[in-house]
Amino acid sequence: MASNHLHDHVQEGDLLDVFPPAGEFTLATGDKPLVLISGGVGITPTLAMLDAALAAPGERPVHFIHCARNADVHAFRAHVDAQAARHPRLQVFYCHDEAQGTGAAPHAVGRLDRARLQDWLPADRDLDAYFLGPKPFMAQLRRDLHALGVPPAQSRYEFFGPTSALE
Repeated sequence: MASNHLHDHVQEGDLLDVFPPAGEFTLATGDKPLVLISGGVGITPTLAMLDAALAAPGERPVHFIHCARNADVHAFRAHVDAQAARHPRLQVFYCHDEAQGTGAAPHAVGRLDRARLQDWLPADRDLDAYFLGPKPFMAQLRRDLHALGVPPAQSRYEFFGPTSALE
């Protein structure tokens, strides 16, 4: 409802009375390797976390994994690629469900599975992982991260909508 209202009634130059970002899904400071994983529109919060992590002092390694349907709907790729070109501590991996599209090819085609995730995670599994996307995507990620040795307390996620269990 909110998005439709904004698109239908708010014009460039209109003033909006809004609240600052709120919630518990925020990037914690630290020096452990950071892994940001997103599916579809889940890239939006992870992109802000990526920029904040790269702007922070230090050399914290960052792995950014994004899954999209195909190259035509892969959001913010140019921005992430530009960040990777500027920051050698950033490793980027893209996975598309389909090989079609007019954009650059991904690193892998198909679903993000445990084997692919294992290859793309840092060797040190004492890391901080943040992930967002569709609920089935997040449920599988949570299982796979834990099976691959990421401590459960260092695996963080948030829902786009009502909170529910990732069982």
